[in-house]
Amino acid sequence: MSNVVVHTLDPEDAPITAAIRAMTSSTKGARPGIQARGQFDAFMESVLPRDDVTFEAGTIGGIPGLWVHPEDWRSDEAIVHLHGGWFNFGSAKAYRHLVGHIAARAGARAFIPDYRLAPEHPFPAATDDVLACYQGLAGRDVHRIALTGDSAGGNLALVLASRVTGEAASCRTCCVVAGYRPDSFGRNL
Repeated sequence: MSNVVVHTLDPEDAPITAAIRAMTSSTKGARPGIQARGQFDAFMESVLPRDDVTFEAGTIGGIPGLWVHPEDWRSDEAIVHLHGGWFNFGSAKAYRHLVGHIAARAGARAFIPDYRLAPEHPFPAATDDVLACYQGLAGRDVHRIALTGDSAGGNLALVLASRVTGEAASCRTCCVVAGYRPDSFGRNL
């Protein structure tokens, strides 16, 4: 029995998605080196912030990151959002506004771990970091954890979900992944 639910793109989000595709079309297929981290983070930070969300630096399971607190959140629930960026780019700070929208809509606080990035920290550094983060959060008084991620972060969310499936006896965990169509990278697979 499958517990996978696929939601189509919300019509309200279609103009935003089209704008993002247009803004990034000039770099389709280009895989710049780590020197492009600043440019990637600046692009992600351009998401408009919400007025009803606050941010706080924190550490979970030894992994630094950023807490995102919407005005109304439940103390026994949390989201762990694993940012995208080809495992080379991205940061909690860069994704804070995007995750602010997710947290506010869900009515749950969110933690964005700053997992170690490649190539300085090769596999399995990122997977080990997100597992440590999850275990640290599950060890607190949190009974429902949602794993969310986009692109590389979606991959990490799926890997993490598969690793903790047997461990989730004391808390309920769900996984939400934002993927990309193959043609969004300028090629059809």
